[in-house]
Amino acid sequence: MGAPGDVLGGGAERAAYRALLRDNVPFRNLFFAMLSSSLGDWIGLFAILALTETLAGATRAGAFALSGIMVARVLPTLLLGPVAGVYVDRWDRKRTLIATDIGRGVVMIWVALVGDVFQLFVATFLIEVMSTLFIPAKDATLPNLVARERLVQANQLNLMVTYGTLPLGAAAFALLIGFTNTFFSDVPLFAGRASALPIWINAVTFFVSAWFIHRIAIASPDRTERSDPGDEAGAWTELREGIAFIATQPLIRALVVGVMAAFVAAGVVASGVGKLFVTIVNAGDSGFGVLGAVLGAGLFLGLAAAGPASRRVTKERLFAPGIAVAGVALVVTALMPRLDLATIPAFVMGAGAGLSFVTGYTMLQERSDDEIRGRTFAAFNTGVRAALFASLVVGPFLVGVIGLETAGHTPPYPYAVGGVRSTLILAGLVAVAGAIWTGRAIGGVLSAGAAGLDLASDPSSTPAHPGLFVVFEGGEGAGKSTQLALLREALEADGLPVLLTRQPGGTRLGELIRGVLLDPSSQLTDRAEALLFAADRAQHAEESIRPALEDGSVVLCDRYVDSSIVYQGMARGLGGPEVEELNRWGTDDLRPDLVVLLDVDPVEGLRRAGSEPDRMEAGGLPFHELVNAGFRRRAEDDPVRYLVLDAGRPVDDLHAEILLAVRRLLARHGLGAATVPLEVSP
Repeated sequence: MGAPGDVLGGGAERAAYRALLRDNVPFRNLFFAMLSSSLGDWIGLFAILALTETLAGATRAGAFALSGIMVARVLPTLLLGPVAGVYVDRWDRKRTLIATDIGRGVVMIWVALVGDVFQLFVATFLIEVMSTLFIPAKDATLPNLVARERLVQANQLNLMVTYGTLPLGAAAFALLIGFTNTFFSDVPLFAGRASALPIWINAVTFFVSAWFIHRIAIASPDRTERSDPGDEAGAWTELREGIAFIATQPLIRALVVGVMAAFVAAGVVASGVGKLFVTIVNAGDSGFGVLGAVLGAGLFLGLAAAGPASRRVTKERLFAPGIAVAGVALVVTALMPRLDLATIPAFVMGAGAGLSFVTGYTMLQERSDDEIRGRTFAAFNTGVRAALFASLVVGPFLVGVIGLETAGHTPPYPYAVGGVRSTLILAGLVAVAGAIWTGRAIGGVLSAGAAGLDLASDPSSTPAHPGLFVVFEGGEGAGKSTQLALLREALEADGLPVLLTRQPGGTRLGELIRGVLLDPSSQLTDRAEALLFAADRAQHAEESIRPALEDGSVVLCDRYVDSSIVYQGMARGLGGPEVEELNRWGTDDLRPDLVVLLDVDPVEGLRRAGSEPDRMEAGGLPFHELVNAGFRRRAEDDPVRYLVLDAGRPVDDLHAEILLAVRRLLARHGLGAATVPLEVSP
C-alpha cells in the first residue's frame, strides 16, 4: 500500500489524487474545509504569539507568558486527546464539526480584543478544547466519504494539508502584519496591535470551514453501538496497552523516540522561542512570519522528497539522518546574528524534520501489528504531544529562567548568547542525541534481522499461526527449486511436518491457472495476468497454506505475493501498491514469516532457465532486469523479514545459511526448539 512518503511519488499517484478531488464531491468539500481551517490555524498561531509578546513585552515576564500560552494550546490535546474520540462517537459528527468550527471562530474574534495575558490564556484554552473534539470527528468521518482503495491517498492529502500549509500560513501572517503597519497604523483598533487582523482572518477561515462541512452529507454513527460511560477508562487502558507494546518492540520504540526528537527541534522554532529569537535579531513580527514560512517550506520539501528518496535509499536509512540534519541545522540557526542568515539553516532544519517525520510515520504504519495499531498510534501521538509540550512550553519557560540576550538597553541588541540561543541550541542537541540513539537502535535491529538473529523483535514477525511460513523468491533460474528440496529434506529429517508447494499451482484450480499463465501461446493482457495470479493465490492460501499452518506444519512455497508485486506491479507497470492491495485482499493478509531472496544476475538466470522458456521466462532481458531490481527494492524496504543471498554461491553454502535462519525462526516460534540444533555444521 502507499504511504505518506509517496505523496508526490509518480504520475499515477498524482492522477489518483486529482481523481479523488475531482470525482468525490463530499471529500472535496472536507478537503477544502481542512485546507481553510489548517491555513487559518497556522496564521492564528503566529498571531497569538505576537499578541502575547505585545501584551507582556520582550522580557523575562514575556517569556513566561509565552510559555503559559503554549500550555493553554497544548494541554487540552495532551489531556483529552486519548479519550476525545469516545465523546465524539456519541454525538452527531457533522454537528460536532460545524459547532467546533463556529465556536473557534467566535472565540478568535474575542482573542483580538483581549486586554491581558490571562484573557488570552482562557481564549486559547477554549479554542484548543474545541480543536481536540474537531480532529477525531474529522478523522472518523473521512473513511465514510472515501472508498477503501482510496483511503491511503485521502489520508496523505490530509497530512499534506495539515503540515504543508505551514509556510503559507507564516507567509500570510507576515504579509498581513506588513499590510496593517503600512495602511492601518493610525487606526485606533490596530495601533500597537497589528496581530488583530491576522487573528480575525483566522476566525474567517473557521467559518469557511464550517460552510464547506455544512455541504457534506455525513451519516451519524449507530447510537445503539456507541460507547458506554465507562469507555473513558477503556480508552486509557488501550493507551497503556499501546505504550506497553511499544516498550517491547525495539524498532517501533526507536521510531517513536526519533519522531519525538524531530518534533522538539521543529516545535521550538515555531513557538515562543522562535518569536523571541526574531525579537533579539530585531526582525519584528513580520520577521517571525518569514522565519515560519522558511521553516514550513523546508518541512513541505521534506514531506514531498520522502517518496523519491525512499525509492533510492531505504526508509530505515533515511530516518535518523533526517533528525540529525534538523538538530545540527537548528544549532546553526541559533548562532546566526541576523534573520536573513538564519533562514538557510532554518529551511534545512525543516526539510530534515519533514523527511524524518513522514518516513517514521510510514514505518510505524508498516511495522505495527494490525490488532493493536490503534493503540500504538494513540501512544505514538501522546509521545508527539509530549515532545510538543516540551518545545512549546518548556522552551519559553527556560528562556525566562536564563534571561534574554539583552545588554541592558533597547534593540538592536549586541550579539550575545543568552536564554533564547541557549534554548535553541539545547533543543538542537536533543535532536542530535535522539538521532544518534535512534540510528544505533534501528541499525542494531536491522543487522540482527539480516543475520537471522532477531527476527522476532519486529512486530510483523509475531507468530500469527502455529506453523511457519517460508517463501522463496528470485528471478528466473535463481535455483529456488533446488534449495526448496534441500530444505524440505533437512526439516523432515528433523521430524517436522513440511508442506512443499508452489505458485502458481499448489491446488487443482491453481495447476489449471498455471498452465494458462506459463503457456507461451496464451495472449493475456497484463491486468488479466495479475488477476489470474491473484485468483490462484487466493485459492492456494485458503485451501492449502492456511490449513497447513494451523496444523503446525512448516510451509515452503516457491513464490508468493512479492512475485506479483515485482513482476506485474513493477516490471509490467501496473503499480506495486495496487497489486499488493489486490493480493492482500485475496489472501486475507496471510504473510510469510521469512522470505528467502536468491539474488541472481538476469543474464545468468536466463542462461540457467534453458533454451525453451515459458511465457514468463520469455519476457526478455530488460524485463528481467526490472524484476531483479524490484526484488532488491522489496528486500531493502523490509530487511527484517527478508534473507537475501547471492544465488551464485555454492549450493551447499546457500543451503547451510538458509537452514540456520529457518531453524532459528523455528525455535522462536516454539517448533522443534527442544530437539533441533540451532547451528549447522559446515
